Amino acid sequence: MDTSSIDGRLNDRGVSSLQFVLASGLGLLLFLALANLIVVQYGRGALRSALDQGARVGAITSSPLECEQRVQDVLSQLLGGHMGEAVSISCEIGAGVALAAGTADFVSWTPFTPDFHIELTALATREQPP
Repeated sequence: MDTSSIDGRLNDRGVSSLQFVLASGLGLLLFLALANLIVVQYGRGALRSALDQGARVGAITSSPLECEQRVQDVLSQLLGGHMGEAVSISCEIGAGVALAAGTADFVSWTPFTPDFHIELTALATREQPP
């Protein structure tokens, strides 16, 4: 009886490659999710910085248009492409404060995870002339 054909069917040479492919796929998916989270946090920080600067300009000039223009200028320098298009802003000048508000909807890169919705506001106290 020829045992070489039986030995060839019973070895486990291909099993480790299947496990490696599955583990590599899961590792890449986790890496992509982590990279997406880092990029979203960068977008959040850029929006926060832009709103802070816009609120300061609005507090000094008492103009909502100049506040919004400053926010747009900062965002155009820090965020571009799809992330920059996903941001909407508004500015209001009140009795003693300037308020800059912004929302952003960043798309998730991984399946089965929700998109990132961010709402931020920034306040700056208006200086009254003496």
